[in-house]
Amino acid sequence: MGLSFTLLGSSSSGNTTLVSDGSRHILVDVGLSGRETARRLREVGLEPEDISAVVVSHEHGDHCRGVGPFVKPLRIPVFITDGALENSRIHMDPGKAERIVAGKSFDVHGIQFTGFSVPHDAADPLGFIVEKDGIKIGIALDLGYLSNLVLERLKGCNGIVLESNHDVRMLKAGPYPWTLKQRVMSRRGHLSNDSVAQFLENDFDGCAAHVVLAHLSKQNNLPELALLSAERALEARCRISQTQTKIELAAPDKISRTYRY
Repeated sequence: MGLSFTLLGSSSSGNTTLVSDGSRHILVDVGLSGRETARRLREVGLEPEDISAVVVSHEHGDHCRGVGPFVKPLRIPVFITDGALENSRIHMDPGKAERIVAGKSFDVHGIQFTGFSVPHDAADPLGFIVEKDGIKIGIALDLGYLSNLVLERLKGCNGIVLESNHDVRMLKAGPYPWTLKQRVMSRRGHLSNDSVAQFLENDFDGCAAHVVLAHLSKQNNLPELALLSAERALEARCRISQTQTKIELAAPDKISRTYRY
């Protein structure tokens, strides 16, 4: 077996992605509570004790609020940047922290992770490329736009988890205060459906078997809108260059299916 990933949750209520090579199981972010993370792990046939490590993308609560409670009874490392650790509310044994930096790969029990900087309003936010035995998975959540660096890192992936946070029209007409709307739409905010569509039509290399749209806003997006926008963009791309890519959605409060490569 190469690699697989399962989104245990992906929304402003909590983001947690399970990455596995069949024998080692790693969580990218624990934005769900420790108890809810354990419950969802059991739904996919794992116990908390089966987790080998936690990797943290940044310090916002919907990505790390459950880290401390989850790892407290476990003897596992938490891979995290200095900025994320210093600006988070994670309470854990300092000896569990393994410091990481953007651009430098690190090995987690035979699975290679490489963090790359993403534009977001956090101390040192990262996306991740996860690799083993020639399989490559890209995870890019919480970013205001797709920078040249992000576009380069997502090339050659077998599977991609990509934020499709909001529909711009719904956000502008919605209940958020204007200052929050500006933050979400900013270049250090969150990706819109339109931004994802532009990526799929113009910059996507067509290699990934799956692009999973994640981190959909409950207030400012609809699954049907995100999926339709992405599928139309991919169809436009296919008129120029063929691809077998499937666009799929990660439901905000449900466990996704498991994607295996």
